[in-house]
Amino acid sequence: MALGLVLLGLIALAARLDASSDHTVVRPGWSSWRADGVIVDVPGRAERSGLRAGDVITGIAGHQLTEGLGGITPPQPGDDVGYDIIRDAHPSRSTVRVERPNPYPFLVTGWGNLVFVFALAALALALHLRRPEEPATAPLLLTAAGLLGSTLTVVAGLPALALAAGGPLLWLFHLSVIGAYSVAWGALLAFSLLFTRHHPWLRRRRPALAVAYAAPLAIMAVWTAATAGLAPDALRWLGLVHAGQTMVVAVTLVAVAISGIVAYRHNPDPLTRNRLRWLAGGGILAGLLSIAGWHLPELVSGRQLLPAGAIGLSGLPFVAGIAVALRRHRLFDIERLANRSLVYAAVVAVLAAGYATAVALLVSGLRLSGATAAAIAAAAAALALAPLRTAAQGMVNRLMYGDRDDPAVVLARLGDRLQAVMLPGDVLPAVVETVAQSLRLPYAAVDLADGAGGFRPVAEHGVPVGAGHAEPLRHHGVVVGRLRVSARGRDDPLEPADLGLIRSLARQVGPAVQAVLLHEDLLRSRAEVIALREDERRRLRRDLHDGLGPALAAIGLKAGLAAREVPPESAARGMLSEISSEVKSSLADVQRLVEALRPPALDELGLVGAVRSRAATLSGELEIDVSGPAVGAQLPAAVETAAYRIAVEAITNAVRHSGGTRCVVSIATADGAVEVTVRDDGQGLGPARRAGVGLRSMQERAAEVGGVLAVRSPTAAGTVVHAWLPLGFGGPVDQADPR
Repeated sequence: MALGLVLLGLIALAARLDASSDHTVVRPGWSSWRADGVIVDVPGRAERSGLRAGDVITGIAGHQLTEGLGGITPPQPGDDVGYDIIRDAHPSRSTVRVERPNPYPFLVTGWGNLVFVFALAALALALHLRRPEEPATAPLLLTAAGLLGSTLTVVAGLPALALAAGGPLLWLFHLSVIGAYSVAWGALLAFSLLFTRHHPWLRRRRPALAVAYAAPLAIMAVWTAATAGLAPDALRWLGLVHAGQTMVVAVTLVAVAISGIVAYRHNPDPLTRNRLRWLAGGGILAGLLSIAGWHLPELVSGRQLLPAGAIGLSGLPFVAGIAVALRRHRLFDIERLANRSLVYAAVVAVLAAGYATAVALLVSGLRLSGATAAAIAAAAAALALAPLRTAAQGMVNRLMYGDRDDPAVVLARLGDRLQAVMLPGDVLPAVVETVAQSLRLPYAAVDLADGAGGFRPVAEHGVPVGAGHAEPLRHHGVVVGRLRVSARGRDDPLEPADLGLIRSLARQVGPAVQAVLLHEDLLRSRAEVIALREDERRRLRRDLHDGLGPALAAIGLKAGLAAREVPPESAARGMLSEISSEVKSSLADVQRLVEALRPPALDELGLVGAVRSRAATLSGELEIDVSGPAVGAQLPAAVETAAYRIAVEAITNAVRHSGGTRCVVSIATADGAVEVTVRDDGQGLGPARRAGVGLRSMQERAAEVGGVLAVRSPTAAGTVVHAWLPLGFGGPVDQADPR
């Protein structure tokens, strides 16, 4: 069917070029049709026809158009025909020389429309040939074919002479600009439904698509038949038909916009929503360009801001929106075809614009004839074709493949990013982001070697969509990780240029990965040292509290009992008293050591109970609520101590500085970590407030065990202290610890 629509336009174009011409064009649209005649345009030089743009032709060769279509014998080239016209609201008569049509004025007038429809047709054909199974390709191809066929007919134009002479030209013109145009708008409505999967309006797929395809054409058929019986003459009937087409186009556009909004709101998939944003952005930009460049200036000043022939270029953002959605958001996974389509569309657009500009300058500035100017402009276009295509290919390659063709730029960008990164944890995310953006890849990741022959992912960017490639990362010949990337699509594998640049990047990334591994080893070693230290403190406290302390107490008790059995005047009694005093002093020292090594409440009450006990001593005007499991899981000593110290310090800060009335403490163990959250309803942290000793102490305690501490004021009042302490860096759990 798409081929039939294009053939219909070509046949109408051939009929136009074969028929005699009076140098006039009746533009499609209801505004050109009046009750007494038609308003014509005269492309090219008006003095050749004796008519002017804006003339109202009421009769030709003595035949009034209101009397019916047809009725005169078609004149031959070279004949002079009398025209009844209305010019400046005054009836007059003009003699027009009938000649063979000259295509050049029509090309100058409609070249922008041709660029638009050919660009859309090229993109739609590429999609259909490469991905015929995709549901949205068929309606897009039908839309492009209908617009191409009808635009060829519109650019060729309908001469006013055809209204009086009748014949195939008149009916082929309207069959193309009404019938094929209506089919194109129905296909566009179907495209809006099939563009996103699971559109809410496609719950009954076949009936909904049938309505979408057939609605504009069916409405036009019913409208055409109804107005044929209501209009007083054929001229007014054609005017009503064109008015109905304008109405159908407007309604269809509204329906397409509503369909896109419904699909956007009912589809949570980020990829689909991004595709819809690109299409909507292209369509909105096309509309704004059309209004700002042509329609609005014409309404305000009566003159268009840009040449009338270029108005079709305003539709190119819509084609670009489809192409960018295709390239950036994987619409149909056809990167290579999009590349070629964009290259040739850009070349055609620039050549057409340059050709038209050169011809206009040569004709108006140097007073050359149209044929000479066209020949010179064509020669210049031929000479510019090769360098223009090279420049366009470079621009599109940069758009689609990034700086693949300029490795020095990519390496310099990666070096700049690595120099700008201050925290070791941000190095690998910056690497994968730079690689993905520089090569326009949908996915990049870095895995670190685990020392046992395997790898563990540590940084990712994007989502893989095509075949993957893994490049080893080496430092002094030792594999320290690997760089994984995804192809741009199923049908767009990584090319040798991509792989070569990835290998170059891998040589630069290897030392950065080694630095990250050393940093992780340092953190792990510090956390293990802290864990071992706290475990040793807990063991020493238990030994002192349960072993040495009771032993000293027993010695003191025995010394006291022995002193009672010794006579008061005996020297041994004095020595036993000294022993008892020294034992009491030693017991006090042991008690101080026990309390300094580890908070006693942790062993007696557990983490939650110890925090609750300390909160009870701090509460006063501030109500403190501590929540957590009644009997907590056994935790590594370092993590348990860090959680207790952080919670107590945060509560103390809330009591001293918040000025609030309530403080809520939550302690939970989940996903291999202990989370401590302290929230108050006080005055919060001011933007200029600097971290004090307490805040730095909490951050250091969290960092010692490999955790993270965050302090924020989410509302106008209140502060939240949240600590995340992993159990993995906290060392082993001492199962012998009594609770």
